[in-house]
Amino acid sequence: MPATIAPSNSSPQPTTLSVLTLEFVSRIAAILPETALQAAASLLALLDSAFSESRRQGLRHNLAAIALWGHPRLRSEATRRDAERDVFRSYHRGCLDYLAQRRGARGPRAIPRFTGAERLYRALASGRVAVVTVPHLGNWELAGLTMARLGFQIHVVTGVQVHAAVSRAVRAAKEADRIAVSTPEDGFMPLLRTLRRGGLVVLLADGDVFARGETFLFFGAPAEFPLGPALLSRRAGAPLVHAYAIRERDGGQRIVFDSVDRPDPTRPVAEDVIRLTEGVVRALERAVAANVTQWCIFRPLVGAASDAGADTAPRVTHAA
Repeated sequence: MPATIAPSNSSPQPTTLSVLTLEFVSRIAAILPETALQAAASLLALLDSAFSESRRQGLRHNLAAIALWGHPRLRSEATRRDAERDVFRSYHRGCLDYLAQRRGARGPRAIPRFTGAERLYRALASGRVAVVTVPHLGNWELAGLTMARLGFQIHVVTGVQVHAAVSRAVRAAKEADRIAVSTPEDGFMPLLRTLRRGGLVVLLADGDVFARGETFLFFGAPAEFPLGPALLSRRAGAPLVHAYAIRERDGGQRIVFDSVDRPDPTRPVAEDVIRLTEGVVRALERAVAANVTQWCIFRPLVGAASDAGADTAPRVTHAA
């Protein structure tokens, strides 16, 4: 049985309306047939794209930058617009699938498949703890829920969840699903406690909620990434496992454990943290390149570090 993780006493309590709204949508999503889920995701994607100018422009920025790198699926304006629609649809389908799974949905989206799980188990063999990095790819939320249901202690760090109106309710729902949740303001100590109890700390590789970052080449352009996963890996002596989740053509979900890096205590801390973060970025680049229409980042990221110009303090750009 998975260990019960008590909600943090400092967690802000969700409103009754937000809890009821989340529960209602979850129940509806769980009983909808596949065609209805596809239609709902398409409608939500259309509305999101039409009324969220900043999200649309952020996505276009990233797709254009990846196109300059030479991605074969983004060569023309038309293919980039198709990809843009696919990304919005992927995001909303992921939200619906996650909510449906919480209420026990059945069908191809209910039980994810695994690739590379042996990499995770080998990483856990020595100390039975690991720091796992994942991108906003496919259905990353469902991946965490699946791992928790398999008996792993899961601890995540998040900012606003899904939408500000239901963020607290989503956090409470995760804690009810035995997923511990903290914020960057909580620091490393809650994460270290989870690792010491034999849990997995799952951190977003491409998130924008972090205190310390560094600039690396990403699809040939400078982009800032958090140092937190590497710092935690080094401090805890835990392996750094690079994973991602994708939706397959048949509607099923796949969780992929791509690769593993380990901290090297013989290196200076700063050098090792850069090396480990380089591994995070390269794993992220591979995953996004293979599944670009499921990468749900709606803020300028690829090349954004160079766009900041003189207003940003100079940083070293690291290449593979």
